[in-house]
Amino acid sequence: MKILHICALSVTAEGLLKPQIDYFLSRNISVEIACSPGVEAERLQQQGYVIHPIQIDRRISLLPNLKSILNLVKLMWREQYDLVHVHTPIAAVLGRVAAKLAGVQRIVYTAHGFPFYEQSPPLEYAIYFHIEKFAALFTDLILTQNYEDVATAKQKGLCSPEKIAYLGNGIDIDRFKRDRLFPTNQKQLRDSLNIPTTANVIVGTVGRLTRKKGSAYLIEAAASLLPQFPNLHILIIGPQLSSDPEPFQTELVDNIHNLGLEDRVTLTGQRQDIAELLGLLDIFVLPTFHNEGLPRSILEAMAMNLPVVATDVRGCREAVINGKTGLIVPSQNSEKLAEALAKLLSNADLRKAYGLAGRQRVETEYDERFVFQRLEEYYHKLGINFLDYYPAVNPI
Repeated sequence: MKILHICALSVTAEGLLKPQIDYFLSRNISVEIACSPGVEAERLQQQGYVIHPIQIDRRISLLPNLKSILNLVKLMWREQYDLVHVHTPIAAVLGRVAAKLAGVQRIVYTAHGFPFYEQSPPLEYAIYFHIEKFAALFTDLILTQNYEDVATAKQKGLCSPEKIAYLGNGIDIDRFKRDRLFPTNQKQLRDSLNIPTTANVIVGTVGRLTRKKGSAYLIEAAASLLPQFPNLHILIIGPQLSSDPEPFQTELVDNIHNLGLEDRVTLTGQRQDIAELLGLLDIFVLPTFHNEGLPRSILEAMAMNLPVVATDVRGCREAVINGKTGLIVPSQNSEKLAEALAKLLSNADLRKAYGLAGRQRVETEYDERFVFQRLEEYYHKLGINFLDYYPAVNPI
């Protein structure tokens, strides 16, 4: 049995797909990855994963897209995969077209947030919806990370109801656990980031530096909060990728400079030690107004006993229970974001209560093992009998 996962970026393969790939590799299933070249792909290859570097652009561009399809078809003809599982909007469409042309018998798509969403301009919404509807014609199963996408797909007639199902999202709750952290190491980490010793409360976010992730609104909110909370510090964790359609780091840095926040904001860039960085925070914020599935960054923050302030967008409002694990605020509204942060900054007991409730929610709803089990069941319904691939057990 051979499975191919397809995504645009190698960072997606390493950061999001690797846990479920490891799960199926442990089941003696052959699992390979096709994605654009990158340092993450090289790192995965060095670790023994089978990676096929195929350039997949993250925008609609006729010639590059056709070239990606052709290269994917060649790969599928050569390797004869039993199932192709696609991810991320453009790669998911190109991968499904290629799988159909190559005659792959099982085609699965995980929608990490549909590219059509309520904040989209009407024309953009219509274009992406009809592209997704077309690709659904030759998709055997569409899996979503939140329940709202299931309801939307059925309501809008994206595909036949039996083709769509809830997969969810999950994290390693043993890795993201506050009591694994050592105070000495955390102090060294804080010092290495040059966070001032006077900063007694840290608010942070995790995500790529794109405009739609909403970091600019966090910066504006911080500027308005400083008179009331002069020891506040902001930690923005994540890189700007060269392939991002909307580069944003320069604009963000200019905003920080214009607001006089140079000593109040730290940009970490790309990091691997996310759990440890979250351990430095008092409050986690995700001010996105983008198409979210179910943000893993929120789940990781809740697992680290952090209260969460998130925007009222799909996925975020499902992960965060307003008034119990955090606060939900309107997107693209720095004033409302500042109000929510002020409520938490001024009440340590409330922060603790939300953090404890968040940890409990992740343990009961968002353990990644739940996702693996659901995915195995969905694969089984498509005709993959995992019992055929489990290693034989010698009788005692």
